[in-house]
Amino acid sequence: MPIERVYELFRRADDAREASFITALVEDILAEPIAVKNKVLDHKLIKWKTYDFFTLLEPIQENAGIIKLRINLEYIRIMKEFVVNPYLEF
Repeated sequence: MPIERVYELFRRADDAREASFITALVEDILAEPIAVKNKVLDHKLIKWKTYDFFTLLEPIQENAGIIKLRINLEYIRIMKEFVVNPYLEF
């Protein structure tokens, strides 16, 4: 997603202070992990493990143009495997 659109969505200006604010929002809100407890996956028991949806690869910077994220494919698999009605459809 172009960074300009992100600033619009949060009604923020494109400057360094606001870039820090947007970074904090992305990390706090969207990076909410899921936990897996006592489930078998790939013939292995997972007693307790958390999975993040994505990792922010670098802080959002003023005039950066883009947000760089790494989506965790294990998160998507866990959601498909164990969640009856996920908020996100994969």
